[in-house]
Amino acid sequence: MPLKVARALLNLNNLIQKFPGTISLTVLLTILVAGLWPFNFLPKNKVEWLQDRDGVRFHGQGIISGSVLDQKRWQRMFQGRAITIEIRVRPAMETTSAPGIVTLFDGRTPEIFAIRQWRSHLVVWSRADDPADRKRDVPYQEIGHREAFPKDQEVFIAIASDRSGTALYINGQPVRNYPRRSLLAADLSGNPLLILGNSPDGGNQWTGDIMGLAIYNRVLKPDEVFRDFQFWVQNDTFSIKQQIGLVALYPFYERKGEMIRNVANPDEALTMPETFSPVQRKILFTQWHGIRWNLPLFQDVSVNILGFIPAGFFFAAYLFRKPGRKRLNGYVNVILLGMGLSLLIELIQAWLPTRDSSLVDVVCNTAGTVLGITGYRVWNRKG
Repeated sequence: MPLKVARALLNLNNLIQKFPGTISLTVLLTILVAGLWPFNFLPKNKVEWLQDRDGVRFHGQGIISGSVLDQKRWQRMFQGRAITIEIRVRPAMETTSAPGIVTLFDGRTPEIFAIRQWRSHLVVWSRADDPADRKRDVPYQEIGHREAFPKDQEVFIAIASDRSGTALYINGQPVRNYPRRSLLAADLSGNPLLILGNSPDGGNQWTGDIMGLAIYNRVLKPDEVFRDFQFWVQNDTFSIKQQIGLVALYPFYERKGEMIRNVANPDEALTMPETFSPVQRKILFTQWHGIRWNLPLFQDVSVNILGFIPAGFFFAAYLFRKPGRKRLNGYVNVILLGMGLSLLIELIQAWLPTRDSSLVDVVCNTAGTVLGITGYRVWNRKG
């Protein structure tokens, strides 16, 4: 066995000596292909109309978005920070990535609020004014309820909130009350956008059906929430439209086309485009709030480190193919080359909706390049 290993190392050493440029170019192209695959800058928006009833189905990388009100009208109508949101959904699966079902976004992070699913639980994140209400080290507060989203079952969620607190309802019945936890923060940075089935950057896609959505600029009482629940079950859009304080109502009854009409305000509509495009492109994303320290995260870090070890190894072999080059300058050049390649990939990935542009990836790729240089030094000494 040692003899076979020695022969293999000798053959590899001969290849490196004879074809350092070709091997380095092959490694570079391989990394570029792996980093940018599948080169789809215009992927299909994976949202479609339900065929047997009113509603839309999200089944992968999909998004629906549009303006509810402009900033001035929103601040005027929600000046008391009172709001009730009702949504009728049917989750298709349980997930640990906390995908966004409904998000109100004004261009800032964190969002105004985001209604998400974690496993079968309802999770609501909102921008917090009071630091005491925030989760540790993150600028948002979190409320929710367990077992709110049973798989493949229709559920009606209502969230009623003002300055005094927030109440959660499931199928017309109150389930949780959070005193002092207001859903709407006092500040608003721009025109609010309503985003369905995903996060603003397009990286947290939800899977399931949405059959109805309503927004009020007041807090509905428990009997009013139960009344609306009955209206939704009966598909009585007309009765819901007559309610006081209704700002937006989307019954999703079009069943074709790209426009989803707001029955309460015909001037506002949501859009379901054929091509997927996130609302916000994140370039070299660096924020850590909301990150989940789980196995997929460590796998991603490992892949980004291991993937650039060959780059460090073979780039060093190419630069040091001739004797006499200064070692320190050569190693610095290899590190800069690996970092530059990683930076190029991440900048292009910002325009690939299927990929994420992350500064963390650049750091991991650079670390892999350094490990590759270290491997080359050990190899070169043995050689």
